[in-house]
Amino acid sequence: MPKPAGKKSLADSLISAAILVFIYLVVGFALNLLVALIYQSGYLGYNNSRFLSDVASLLSLSIAVILYLLLFKRLSFRKAVQGLGFSQKKGAKRTGKVRLVWLGLAIFIAIFIFEMAVGLIGQATNTQINTNVSAVLAGAPLWFYIYSAIIEPINEEIFFRGFLVPRIGILASSLIFGFAHYTYYSTFGIEVIAAFTFGTLAGYVFKKTRSIYPGIIAHILVNSLAVIVMLAIA
Repeated sequence: MPKPAGKKSLADSLISAAILVFIYLVVGFALNLLVALIYQSGYLGYNNSRFLSDVASLLSLSIAVILYLLLFKRLSFRKAVQGLGFSQKKGAKRTGKVRLVWLGLAIFIAIFIFEMAVGLIGQATNTQINTNVSAVLAGAPLWFYIYSAIIEPINEEIFFRGFLVPRIGILASSLIFGFAHYTYYSTFGIEVIAAFTFGTLAGYVFKKTRSIYPGIIAHILVNSLAVIVMLAIA
């Protein structure tokens, strides 16, 4: 029986995933090689090159997604960007744009309340709830904090919400997003739970609005607050 029009077989999905992973690995290798060459030339110190290498690996996500859409899906750059949720209809009412901002703020407030609740529970039960974020960022130059607060949220929203949500759904993309934060080694996996919660809220809003902007706004606010707190206690 032929597969229904518009439906992808498991083999097609696996091939698409393999192509995306391949592009990611190639782009990541190329960018890291460039960083290594600059470091070897003496234009970068070890500390800056170490964190720039992390940036290269992380940015490879969004770059790979865009290249995949351009080269293998044969989309124009405009169509690719619109498909990721960056489209704004011409003549869109101001109220619609303001609504997207408010939705982003709502997601941020929900995550802020979640983190406050976790802190209060920790105090009430006399349980120390820690994350390894400060250790991961130990010795990071100021530019990396700025990147973490502004650029990285956009990068992650492009991949996890703009690309993954329409293809594998809110729950699956949120699970992947959550476990991507496992390396922070937080107590009881709080960082994983918080990231999963954020991914679910941002994914739901993306699904309803077809706009990536609320997720970006919320993500920048969450990361910026974390960066400010870390810099304040450093």
